[in-house]
Amino acid sequence: MKKLALLLFAWLTFSGGSLLAQEATLPTSDAKALAMGGLQMTTASSSHAIYNNPALAAFSRTPFLVSSSFYHQDDDNAYSVSGSCRISPSSVIQAGWRQYLHKSNNIKHNENVLDLGYAHNFNERWAIGIVGRYIHRKCPDQRKIDALAVDLSAAYIHPLENFGSYSTIRTGFKINNLGGYLKDTDYTLPMNATIGTALDTYITDEHEITLGVDMSYYFYPKPVRGYMMSVGAEYNFMQLIQFRGGYHYGERDSYYPSYGSAGVGIRFLHLRLDFAYLFAKKNIHDTYSLSFGLDF
Repeated sequence: MKKLALLLFAWLTFSGGSLLAQEATLPTSDAKALAMGGLQMTTASSSHAIYNNPALAAFSRTPFLVSSSFYHQDDDNAYSVSGSCRISPSSVIQAGWRQYLHKSNNIKHNENVLDLGYAHNFNERWAIGIVGRYIHRKCPDQRKIDALAVDLSAAYIHPLENFGSYSTIRTGFKINNLGGYLKDTDYTLPMNATIGTALDTYITDEHEITLGVDMSYYFYPKPVRGYMMSVGAEYNFMQLIQFRGGYHYGERDSYYPSYGSAGVGIRFLHLRLDFAYLFAKKNIHDTYSLSFGLDF
């Protein structure tokens, strides 16, 4: 078995060039997170909590949720389906499937990823999450390799009684891809550490503002070490329509470039629809994502 690197790391806030430049780097499937500069650690009411911060799902009041997403970048596409189900007042189980279709030098290769997760809240403030991952990869040389990994996450929510109206601070942390490939290979699983915080506040009963920031450090494998930061904002009108924007800074443009983002979301009854578009000079031009979800 390839080295199992049990190191401290976490999911980056989305690497815009991941489909082209990283080995098995999995971009977020959530258009809401992408539209806010790749903000993931504190993204509430997201389409794919299992791919952002799984611990936050434990605070959701929705008994059952199912979502799907499409992600496009240059000649590459990604598809995602995920769902969560509350099995007790404090526990949620989650599952997801992702497929990444790559094309380079006219050679097609792909990855299929299966995730199974569990989230538990100890009280109204603290929650933890764990996700197990199986990766099946068809390499450019047509070899097929498999990997196993684990994600660990935590979330904390703190109401602010003396700031604005119904204001809340959310903090999240995640360590991602603890594991490795099941046989010797030149490929490695990328690892990083991410922490983030966000503020929600109501200007009036109809107008809500969210501001957030994530900080990440890619530390394994060594050649791709570097820092990333995401900042994002959302304006929510009557819980019906949301306008979002953000910026993602990547220290090493060849692996995780910098980009701006914008998007819009619609919530109607049990339906969720989100769209995100990225603005960058190179590597990730013509990149967008569309997410669709149902709450029951």
